[in-house]
Amino acid sequence: MTKISFDIIGFDLDGTLLDTSIELAASLNHALDSAGRPQVDAQSVRSLVGMGARHMLDMALEQSGGSDNDLVKRLLPVLIEHYEANLGYDSPTFDGLIRAMDVLQKYGVKLAVVTNKFEHLAVKLLTNVSMIDRFNTVIGGDTMGKGNSKPKRDPIDEMIRRCGGVVDQTAAAFIGDSIFDIKAAQNAGIANVAVSFGFLHQPVEDLGADAIIDHYDELIPTLVKLGK
Repeated sequence: MTKISFDIIGFDLDGTLLDTSIELAASLNHALDSAGRPQVDAQSVRSLVGMGARHMLDMALEQSGGSDNDLVKRLLPVLIEHYEANLGYDSPTFDGLIRAMDVLQKYGVKLAVVTNKFEHLAVKLLTNVSMIDRFNTVIGGDTMGKGNSKPKRDPIDEMIRRCGGVVDQTAAAFIGDSIFDIKAAQNAGIANVAVSFGFLHQPVEDLGADAIIDHYDELIPTLVKLGK
């Protein structure tokens, strides 16, 4: 195999590393139930994930009878408390991910997570599924301050800094499943790969990614090609 030229590979979390739809649906439904709102299924939740818990809750409320800021503020702690108490009980990795990560780490590639989930929840989830030690850093939607989450470039730049790289270098790539992931990588000027099996809000071809993979067994050869 041709050597991987990237020194840093970043991953989104929900829908990219882990299928968190069942856990998210359970916690979202817990919050909705407390407000007398209809439940949602795990498949429906997949289309609401990507911009953090507040956005997910707001969209679910809007779809089930209407949302407003006061209601979101009241229910968000209910959702977060339930979610934090049940993190990792049913969030499997996508098939082939561990094999791909093993290869990347064999070649000395530094791995990172950049998610719009709150940082402390991302760290706890990755800890509970025994993956936290694989990553040099975990950056959440609140890490860079309000308004500086994906699709802004700020968290991608910070990922590169924390992994010892130079911002705007060509030795980093980012893997994700949403337009926010791909735009963040593009805004930071780094290579990007979209996964077709994630929590897609639109056809994966419409994300404008440098490459698309349908399975993690395709990741290493794809990165080799992108690095040439």
